[in-house]
Amino acid sequence: MKRLLVVALLAAGLVGCSRCGGGAKAQATQVERLLPKGAVAVVVVPKLSELGRALSQVETFKAAGFFAQLQGFPNGRAVADALVSELGVDPRSPEALAKAGLDGERSVGAALLVSGQVVLIVPVKDEKKLHLTVEGLAYKRLGAGAGAEQKTGEVVVKTFAPQQGQPPAVGYTVKDGFALLAKGDAVGRLAALATLTESDSLASDAVLKAALAAAPAERDVWAWAPEGSPALAQAPMKSALVTARLDAKALAVSVDGAWKLEPSTLAALVKKDAPPLEGFLPKDAFVAARTTGDPAALAPMLEGVLGPSLMRAFTEAGFDPKVEILGNLAPGTTFALSLAERPPLAGGVPELDVRRTNPFSFVHLSGAALPVKAEAVVPTLEKVAAVAPRFGASMNKVERKGATAWFTSYSQGEGVHFAVKDGHVFFGSPMQRLDALLESDGKGEAPVKGLTQDALSLALDLKKLAASVRALPESAWGIGGFAMKAASVRWLEAIDDLVGVTVTASAKDGAVHARLVLAREAPAQGAPK
Repeated sequence: MKRLLVVALLAAGLVGCSRCGGGAKAQATQVERLLPKGAVAVVVVPKLSELGRALSQVETFKAAGFFAQLQGFPNGRAVADALVSELGVDPRSPEALAKAGLDGERSVGAALLVSGQVVLIVPVKDEKKLHLTVEGLAYKRLGAGAGAEQKTGEVVVKTFAPQQGQPPAVGYTVKDGFALLAKGDAVGRLAALATLTESDSLASDAVLKAALAAAPAERDVWAWAPEGSPALAQAPMKSALVTARLDAKALAVSVDGAWKLEPSTLAALVKKDAPPLEGFLPKDAFVAARTTGDPAALAPMLEGVLGPSLMRAFTEAGFDPKVEILGNLAPGTTFALSLAERPPLAGGVPELDVRRTNPFSFVHLSGAALPVKAEAVVPTLEKVAAVAPRFGASMNKVERKGATAWFTSYSQGEGVHFAVKDGHVFFGSPMQRLDALLESDGKGEAPVKGLTQDALSLALDLKKLAASVRALPESAWGIGGFAMKAASVRWLEAIDDLVGVTVTASAKDGAVHARLVLAREAPAQGAPK
């Protein structure tokens, strides 16, 4: 488990600060020239020394220290030390990088080849010191102390094997100020990679250049999967660029890719003008979401959301939800979740199956939408109410707060209730949430900051969620609730430097852009790690 945690933090450690790659020197040395176009995926860090800064930054996260203790480490610093031990070189120390013969001011890259082999490309400052570093690591890690050379044309690959005459365990060659390193069978690929023509390298990849130009400018590490990559075989994108940035206030990860499915399916991610509806949402909501794309474009995914049984019930009743529901929704649907006042937590984490557990006993739903044709809403809801018994539910028409509403119930309790008022469609559960929506004038402040005009926008306020959990009475936790609540509060305190999460997604000109931001409070000067 320790090793797994170390590997996980290595992935996090690839994220540097926003100043990476900003200098003229970093721009003059491009590791892309040695990375092949045909790789399954590549990862590039613009400045090697920033790995150390990233590790130091990770150490300041309270969550890192808490999870480190769960894995047997005393603190986040110990996790970073273990990671450094795995790397063999401490990137937090400029002196250690220099001693290893590495240039901390230049970029580093890695390529996953179609064969499954991995090649690492690092910047060389002192070739003699680098040789001693590779030699020492080969012997200590793999018992490969027998050095030799393989010469192919003008390329010399230095290898290390357990014994003379055996296949090399590790090898490297130096080209244009970079060392190409590989293990096992991949050593045999180094000579070809060292003589890679510019036209076969990422330095001439116009698609990658365009993707980097369209991606967020503040990026400290990026990963690229080109068109045809096996990594994207099951993905809806032809190519994908992932960029990331970590600083004292946030971790931001973006994904940009060219869409390969039917272009019409992108309409749901093309943002349109839509009136804000978040003013209807309750103040106690801890998460809110908004869509401004074309709802009708979600039709291909409707069966996956509703399930085959529900879709079959609609079909047998002659009701087409793709036309009568999605086809009559205007962009701008907004909804939020609030923690229930007394969620039944005695049984622990609930089973996420609405057939056995009513989700609205744990969280409350509130939402608002605008129809294209307001006069069609009531007839549509009446048709849904007529079909409801086919899937084990009932929808009864009632009058609530001066509006026409439908009370929904099923075997597990209350379902999602609907109401029509002033040209809006409101939905919520339990019923008091729908009543609050009907009484609202829609002029309140958004309960969660961070919603945007993107086609899809979601914001989670971790501080508000934590406060709601802390405010729960011990009775909500059942017998022994004081102990369960104390354990939950301990977890919350372990991540209380995290502020919130935002997720956005949109599409334009056949390309998709998605972004996730994990915001945190910047640590105080001299804060313990």
